[in-house]
Amino acid sequence: MNFDDEDRLELQSLAGGSIVEHAPVFSPDGRFIFVRCGSKVQVYASSTGELTRVLDDAPGPLISLELDVKQPELLLGCTGGGQLLHWNWRAGVLKNSVALDLGPPGATVLTCNLLNLHKGGETACAFVVTKRKSGEPVSWHVMNTSTGARIGVSCGLKLKVRTPLVDVGKGQFKYIVLAQGMYVYFVNYSNWKFCRFKSANQNIVSCVSMSDTEMMAATGDAKGQIFVWRGFESRETMTNTLLHWHHTEVTCLGFSPSGASLYSGGHECVLVKWPLAMPQKRKYLPRMASVIRHIVVSGDNENVLVCTEDNAIQLLSGSSSVIKSTVQHFTYETDDKTGRCKFPLGLRLNPRTNTLVLNGRAGHLQFYSAYTKSLLYNLRVVDSNIISEETNHIIYNTRITRAAFNINWMATGEVYNDLENFAEVRLKFWQFNEKLQSYILNTEIDLPHEHGFKEIIFSSQFQVDNLCCATAGEDNVVKVWGLIESENIYKRGYMWSCLAETSYRNLPIGSLCFSQDGSLLAVGYGNILALYDARNPRQPLQTLSCPPGLDGVISKAQLRLASSPLNGARKELAQQRQQLWALLKSLLNSNDEKLVQQAKDLIVGPPAKSSPLSEPNSGSKEPVFKYIMNMPELGLHQKLQLLRSFGIECSVPIFHRNRLLEHLQQRGGLVNASRSKIRNFEARLHRLHPRQRFKAKQRLEQLSKRRQNFEELMPQEVMALFSTLKLDESSQPKKEETPSKKPKLSDSGSAPLKARKIPPGAAPFQRLAQISHVQFGAGDQAHLVAVCTDSRVLIWNMLTLRLQAGLKLSVRQLAFDPLTNLMAVITRNDELHVFQPNVPLPLYQRSNLPKTHGLAWLPRRQPKQSSINVDWQAQSSLLLLTQSQEIAFLAPPGQSPSDDAPVPISFVQPAASAPESVFRHATFGIHVTTQQPGPGELPAKRSGPLIVGRGEHSAVNAFVNMSAHTMPAMSLICGEFVKSLLTLADSASRRSPQSGGHSHMSNGGSINGNGLSHEDSDADGETDEEELEEGEVRRGPLDVRKSLMEQNEQLEDRLSGLDVDQQALDNRLKIIGALRTKLKL
Repeated sequence: MNFDDEDRLELQSLAGGSIVEHAPVFSPDGRFIFVRCGSKVQVYASSTGELTRVLDDAPGPLISLELDVKQPELLLGCTGGGQLLHWNWRAGVLKNSVALDLGPPGATVLTCNLLNLHKGGETACAFVVTKRKSGEPVSWHVMNTSTGARIGVSCGLKLKVRTPLVDVGKGQFKYIVLAQGMYVYFVNYSNWKFCRFKSANQNIVSCVSMSDTEMMAATGDAKGQIFVWRGFESRETMTNTLLHWHHTEVTCLGFSPSGASLYSGGHECVLVKWPLAMPQKRKYLPRMASVIRHIVVSGDNENVLVCTEDNAIQLLSGSSSVIKSTVQHFTYETDDKTGRCKFPLGLRLNPRTNTLVLNGRAGHLQFYSAYTKSLLYNLRVVDSNIISEETNHIIYNTRITRAAFNINWMATGEVYNDLENFAEVRLKFWQFNEKLQSYILNTEIDLPHEHGFKEIIFSSQFQVDNLCCATAGEDNVVKVWGLIESENIYKRGYMWSCLAETSYRNLPIGSLCFSQDGSLLAVGYGNILALYDARNPRQPLQTLSCPPGLDGVISKAQLRLASSPLNGARKELAQQRQQLWALLKSLLNSNDEKLVQQAKDLIVGPPAKSSPLSEPNSGSKEPVFKYIMNMPELGLHQKLQLLRSFGIECSVPIFHRNRLLEHLQQRGGLVNASRSKIRNFEARLHRLHPRQRFKAKQRLEQLSKRRQNFEELMPQEVMALFSTLKLDESSQPKKEETPSKKPKLSDSGSAPLKARKIPPGAAPFQRLAQISHVQFGAGDQAHLVAVCTDSRVLIWNMLTLRLQAGLKLSVRQLAFDPLTNLMAVITRNDELHVFQPNVPLPLYQRSNLPKTHGLAWLPRRQPKQSSINVDWQAQSSLLLLTQSQEIAFLAPPGQSPSDDAPVPISFVQPAASAPESVFRHATFGIHVTTQQPGPGELPAKRSGPLIVGRGEHSAVNAFVNMSAHTMPAMSLICGEFVKSLLTLADSASRRSPQSGGHSHMSNGGSINGNGLSHEDSDADGETDEEELEEGEVRRGPLDVRKSLMEQNEQLEDRLSGLDVDQQALDNRLKIIGALRTKLKL
């Protein structure tokens, strides 16, 4: 079945898209802002930052957007393909579209700027720069924007290959400023005369700006220098002024409408305002959100737009520099030059509000609502200063690598690693504050793991009681954290503490996951799946590994020989082996040829008479080499020394030889540097506080001891490898031939084959399978566990402890939907597969997806009433975080995940006395026998404990016959199970008849596992009226009261006797209290 032919879904963009790639435009009165976002023009109100209108008629991405000079209600935009569009932005209507005459096909528009020039058209002419092929010089034209035709001008300006920076003055002085590399061009478009200048010190020009009120321009370069140019009509009259405050590249410039001030921005995240009359009295606006990309000043000089690199536009007051409003829909992660992933957290879902959580600006998490398509807030997680960028330096900031979410808690893991010092790792637990509607730091743990985190996960998303959190680190250790009472006298409450930690054979951890009820913890160690009791995860309850070949790789076996001789073994072989071992140990310290010959005779037998000792034949080298290399008692350098003694030289590939030689020389030459560092540390000890001086001195002594042991070990062990591997200058390779480690003779037995060079990126084809993802099922599939390896998806059944199914998929990312038990995986070939663990057949497949950083299932606010076989996104929508920093979704054309109407969200506390509440969320609760009411009981809704008749035997049998490792935690079910064996009175008689049976759960409505209520609030009233109509006999209130009083008198008469059957009395009370009557008083 070819899914691609029948696929009707399209990959659409939900959020993202850069709004700061190009500079925005102010309306003539400054009330609106026009922002380009791909092929759309978004119109925002400058006072509030609200989106008022979207102009989406462009056929492609817009590269320019400007208002016409004479018709300010006309908005002109140009695409890269040369299509010029005219909008009436007040009415939101596209008036017309004109194709520019770019000459032969294949030309691409780079820049398009309107001029204060009108030649035979209603709108202003445009200065257009185009390019045809890569490597060719760019060309420029003057276009009629009304007809799209070229306008011939006589100008000898010729540009180079690089894309120019262009700005146009539309005031009294009609000049164009262009910059290409280190050259700056000034063109007068009244007479088309130009003049070219070179920047100071031949620095690359990074930005240009032209003033509209006087003959003045400004340029910024890569060294942080700003030059203000005046009188640039000729070289004789040109003057420039240097303004220098930025220490890195100047990214943007902007003149005020009057020309008295100049705004500049750079990588320092500081907005600088220069009074051109007195530049030394400049003003600063520090701590901007990110690197400043564009600065636009309104025509009345009251507002200043600042576009930052994190995809935000801030509106500032021109006089006081106070932020008035902010336009930001999706926060971008800036490029930090480290080469690391921009979104290490991926795409997560906050179960409290169903918002998307992902990495934002440095040290922050952004919470984005896909329902309203708005950014809720950026939460600062890292409590440290953000270091700004530097030229030719890589700056490392603290990164949030992992996060987990509960309905009331959030756990984050942050790592600072500059690849030189020991990594700083912190684990933080945050609690949601109802008053502030944000998260507040509750507990901070320094160095919970070494080198970083692998995974952080809560035991439950919606339950708060008995909550625990599991973390896995790069140190191959799993730790379980729980809530305890705080011992701090200044702040009472609860804090998180480590309850237990465990590891398994020091194997690397791939992933971990809790079961649905939080009783089991599954951890993937290498190719082994270990199951733990979540309350006491010190020893695994069960370990599961896949049979050979089913996990996609070939298993490796390790054989160990018995130390003592087995029955039937000859004593001569043991004596010969002991004698050979003694000879080899003696050869390590001497090079006696007699000992070499004796050891050789014991390995391969006596040599032939024609073959002298000094020239051993190739046939005897191979068994000697194999025997020595297979001896586990020897180290690597000892084996190499023995091979050298036997005349077997080792050949190392050129690439590995150079790497090994460089490594050994580096380690050997760092001795002096380490000694100088230790001396510097000793000199700084007196600066420390006396309380810390002793501890620091003790650590320094331990460091010096370790360093001394290393220096003693270097000449004995490591430096011996130089001569053995022929890495020193004294040992030169033979000119005749380079012997290989394993000489192989040809069929004629004459000359050995030439060793093949091993490429640097060569790797073995097969290795042990490494578990990358572990995921439990939910509901009736809670006993299934999906385990993803390098090339397989394995489904394990926890009831039978057997492998149930397997899929041949190389999974890179996985997302699980607990509402529908759907698993969505992205393979290494960028293919999407959606399936259920119980029937691992694909419900949906799609290929040729863009590179993704993460997946997430977003529950619909109004689920569709259709099966997942018909519409697999009926309950939840699948969202993808692409590499272009956009959130995409799959839907038919014209549909969006935000089309549903909002539904109120409610949170519940499950009844502690109902054993069904325990079994409902248990991993194997669906398999426990459901207890039916007795024959004398009415099937009414109850809020009290369950009354058990003869069904207790089935419940006991279910618990006795169930495997111990598949049961929930006994601390959760023991008390309720014992109570269920007792016969208790129904509490239905102690509550009001008008109240619904389950009204205690969520104000009269039932809830699903996601915490959403899908029933109306008046459902209970309708239920009571229906129950009243179903009564066979309707009696008046007086008749009902009389019958109840008579029954009460009869009971009082019977109670007068001493021998009373209490069980019968309880049964009668149940019958009386369970009557469905409604008194009208």
